[in-house]
Amino acid sequence: MVRHNLNRLAFTLIEVLFAIMIMGITMVSVPVIMSSNAKGFDTTIIQEAIFAASAELNQVLALSWDENSIENNNTTATRVINPGDCNNDTKLRPGHINQPLHRRCLDNNATTPTDLANFGPDGGDLDDIDDINVNIKDMFLNDSTTSTGYKHAYQSEFSIAYGDIGDVNATSQNAKLIVITVRDDQNTIVTVLRSYTLNIGEVDFHKRTY
Repeated sequence: MVRHNLNRLAFTLIEVLFAIMIMGITMVSVPVIMSSNAKGFDTTIIQEAIFAASAELNQVLALSWDENSIENNNTTATRVINPGDCNNDTKLRPGHINQPLHRRCLDNNATTPTDLANFGPDGGDLDDIDDINVNIKDMFLNDSTTSTGYKHAYQSEFSIAYGDIGDVNATSQNAKLIVITVRDDQNTIVTVLRSYTLNIGEVDFHKRTY
C-alpha cells in the first residue's frame, strides 16, 4: 500500500506571485531612493556652503573698518574718520556719548578713508575690511585622490566697495558694501550675501582684572 505525503512543504502560487511583486517593487524603488538621497546630500552641501559664507562674512565684519581709521596709540580700535562734523576739542560727533571707552573720532581730522583703487591685500596681515577685497578661495577641502571627492568644489569671492545706504551715498566714503559670491564647480552662482558697514567707529574693550 502506497501512502502519499500530503504534508510536504512547498510554495503556493499566491506566495510566488507575492514574492515576484515584492521583488518588482524593490527593483523600482531602490533607484528612486538612491536618487532622492543624492539630491538630499547635494542640498545639504549647498546649505553648508551658504552657512560657511555667512560665517566668513561675519568674520570680515569683525575687522577694522578702514586702515586709516586705526589709531596708532597702542590700540587697534577703529575710530570715526572725520566726515566734517567731529568736534575738534572732544573728538565726538553728534550722538556720541561723552564717556570713556565709547566711540569717538580720530585725533587727526585731516585723515581720509582709503581710496577705492587701493582696496585689496596690502602684503601684510589682515587689519581692515579693504584687505579682503577680491579674495577667491576654496570653501571646502576636496579629496583629489578620488574621481568626485567628498564634497563639491565651492568657492567664495569677496568684493568691497563704497555704497549707498539711506542718506549716505558712495561719494561720501562713509559706507562700505561687502558682497560675497558663492559659486560651485560649474561656476554657477549658488548664493550672494551682502552687508553694509558704516564709518561709525567702535568702542574700546574694557579690560577685566581678577
